[in-house]
Amino acid sequence: MIATLPEALARAIEVELDEHDPGAIRAAVAALSAAYRGQRAIARTLSPVERAAYLAVRFPSTFATAGAVWGELATVCDLTDVRTVLDVGAGPGTASLAATGVPPRTAFSLLERDSGWRPTAERLAAAAEIQCTFRTGALPGATALHDVIVAGYALNELPETTRAAAIASLWSAARIALIVLEPGTPKGFAVCEAARSVALAAGAHAAAPCTHNERCPMTTADWCHQPLRVARSAIHRSAKLGSLSYEDEKFSYVVLTREPPRRGAPARIVRKPIRSGGHVHLDLCNARGLQRTTVARSNKEHYRDARNAEWGNVWPPSQTGD
Repeated sequence: MIATLPEALARAIEVELDEHDPGAIRAAVAALSAAYRGQRAIARTLSPVERAAYLAVRFPSTFATAGAVWGELATVCDLTDVRTVLDVGAGPGTASLAATGVPPRTAFSLLERDSGWRPTAERLAAAAEIQCTFRTGALPGATALHDVIVAGYALNELPETTRAAAIASLWSAARIALIVLEPGTPKGFAVCEAARSVALAAGAHAAAPCTHNERCPMTTADWCHQPLRVARSAIHRSAKLGSLSYEDEKFSYVVLTREPPRRGAPARIVRKPIRSGGHVHLDLCNARGLQRTTVARSNKEHYRDARNAEWGNVWPPSQTGD
């Protein structure tokens, strides 16, 4: 399955990009890519063309991963009482625009240090028909209570010396759930694991991707992440000088809840399944740690599910965990 932008948002982004020269966008894309790879510092305030570059090549992927994580939250948690969402490090409101499973009248508060994102965020929110309020500011030491707080690709920018305090502050302000979403790198995983540890110590439940509250058995040498295939628009391909109609975005995340989650299964598939003649090998994470299970064709109950299983799915799909 390939993730695509909703038509209204895709059109709105095209309008934003039409204001800039394609060659200037390509140059800004190259500069941003170097920054994301750690080859240069990421500016605290982007230029207009750098924001356009983000919309062209990063927004579709971060929107897709945020949508996938919102879907996980809706699976493990009842969201009918959600009325307010705080989107920390919001940029143009990517994580809020991707929200699924929340009531239609939910109010989104966007907290972003780069005030230049405000006009774009407001136009995209209008296109997506969501209610949002934009506020300029850095990650908070303290914040007002919100039903759900989402920190998407934001906590990794904090120094380790202040990250734990920021996580604790965000968790204390989340009435129902805290979502932390990061790049699928060792560093991104480490940020998610830090959030998990801080929140669990404060009484949280690790609702997803975890199927348990025990110590995480994964490390930065073999980290928890998963891929998502995202469609590339013509503008995206032009900006990246790429030919493929898609790209694979790897991401790490953790969903932390106040109430015990609805656990759909006792384990999660944490690597790409290995399919061979008559067998499927699944690497699983559960309360006992990391385990490999092999499902043979003779196992009529689970073999078809194993053949169709994907990296990041819970396992087994039809069993209720504890």
